[in-house]
Amino acid sequence: MKVPSILSKRNIASQYEDASKKLRRLPHVFARVLELPIHSSADVSVEETSDSFRFTAATPANTDHTTIAGDVRAHTIKIFPGVTKIVIRGVGSPFLDELKFDLWRFRLPASTRLDMASARYSSGGELVVTVPKGLDEK
Repeated sequence: MKVPSILSKRNIASQYEDASKKLRRLPHVFARVLELPIHSSADVSVEETSDSFRFTAATPANTDHTTIAGDVRAHTIKIFPGVTKIVIRGVGSPFLDELKFDLWRFRLPASTRLDMASARYSSGGELVVTVPKGLDEK
């Protein structure tokens, strides 16, 4: 019986030092994402006009997935250079207490103005998020 040599497997990183293999962006990492504080299976109406995207979601007060109340804001978070996310949260709510992974997300096109996104509640208790379109001035 032959015992495998541990010395040949000692430095695993040396197996991947080939200069032709470079780390590439994964296909599931999008440059611009909108994240709403509702469950991923919730019904959200998405309307696209010539100047903006409008997202409307019913948020009944009795659901466990809706953790925001009162005033809401759209927070722009730069995750990595070129990767930005809009997160909708209540005005006084901390981010770490509401960390959930099964949230409703939407990939936004490059023509959107993330810094001008707004969120509010309508009179019917619906969460309305508006993301304007326009040329990015960089």
